Amino acid sequence: MAVTRYFSGYASLSFLAIGLLQLSALGNSRPDDSKKIEVRLVPKKKTIRVGETLEVRVEIRNTGSETLFIRKDIFQLCGTSPLSLRLELGPPIKPQPGHACASDCIYAAGDNLAKRLALFWTILPPGDFYGTVVSMDPDTFPQLNTAGRWRLRGSYRAVDDLSRSFCWDPVPLPEKEEQIKSLPYKAWQGEVETNAAWIEVSR
Repeated sequence: MAVTRYFSGYASLSFLAIGLLQLSALGNSRPDDSKKIEVRLVPKKKTIRVGETLEVRVEIRNTGSETLFIRKDIFQLCGTSPLSLRLELGPPIKPQPGHACASDCIYAAGDNLAKRLALFWTILPPGDFYGTVVSMDPDTFPQLNTAGRWRLRGSYRAVDDLSRSFCWDPVPLPEKEEQIKSLPYKAWQGEVETNAAWIEVSR
């Protein structure tokens, strides 16, 4: 399965989220081009052996002028995540066994909004980046079992806002919507394509 390791270049979200709940909302809306991100894929190796795992660094950079919330989980096979990856334009491959998995979670009764935000969201100021290293396993990406030249690309799509509950919520938060409206930053929503990178799979 794919494994991710996260890195960040700024203060922890747990500290920031608690402070944000005490701030008032921004009064004026800004143009849509103030909320821009760029998603870049950087393979650690351009050539790998058949059956080898491909490690790819994923960087999400805020190229707009507003601070944004983005999903902390960039890529997850078992669950909803904004990034999808694909290997294309290579040679034909033989049919492969399917892949299936499942995951679930539950909020604790004492999880306030700040804690829930810290679990699933991170803050991305203008000019900063947030990223991870994704391990693309041949069991999930069977193209890596076939020698040839493959184009790696991805799509990053986010449709959720901060009110989305990613876990089962046995005790919904009172006044959750009002608290979210008081936050100075919004969740980034939209869809962008990543750059393309060519990978050589050799015998």
